Amino acid sequence: MKTLILALSLLSASVALHAATAPAPQAQLSQFKLGAYITGPQVTPENAAGKAVLIEAWGIHCPPCLASLPHIEKIAKRNKDKLLVFGAHAQGGTDAEVSAVVKKHGLSYTITQGVSSPVQTRGIPHVFLFDTKGALVFSGHPADPEMERAVRKVTTGASATGAGGARPSGLDALKRPGA
Repeated sequence: MKTLILALSLLSASVALHAATAPAPQAQLSQFKLGAYITGPQVTPENAAGKAVLIEAWGIHCPPCLASLPHIEKIAKRNKDKLLVFGAHAQGGTDAEVSAVVKKHGLSYTITQGVSSPVQTRGIPHVFLFDTKGALVFSGHPADPEMERAVRKVTTGASATGAGGARPSGLDALKRPGA
């Protein structure tokens, strides 16, 4: 009986490990659509050219999401010239409630009401990371060490000035309304 339990435990662990290290599904930024703008900086083709894109789905009533916000903010600040960061609020809450959480945590990136995605997720917080050509290179939890490696990889090749870089595929879906 102990052998059976051990075997099942090892099988479960290997399945979980495979799921955690599975490559990002093939998807393009153009297949993602952010919801209505809540707060944050203006996104234009000029300031987006040559940059990678990170979208974090999160919620104001989600303790793990709130815990990940400072981590995402550090990534946003550290890579501000090479990475566009969006927070897509994915739970019930008014714009005022979301804005209060954004202010409390000192977030400097654009926040929207949700994101529609062709990629299945298991919950929030969840990060989608795209390279400068709009290809999904990471999909998973923001605390996954693989996310940090993927961010380093996509920002190494990104243009710091935006000059001469291609506009990320799907940028029009990410622009703030009225921009």
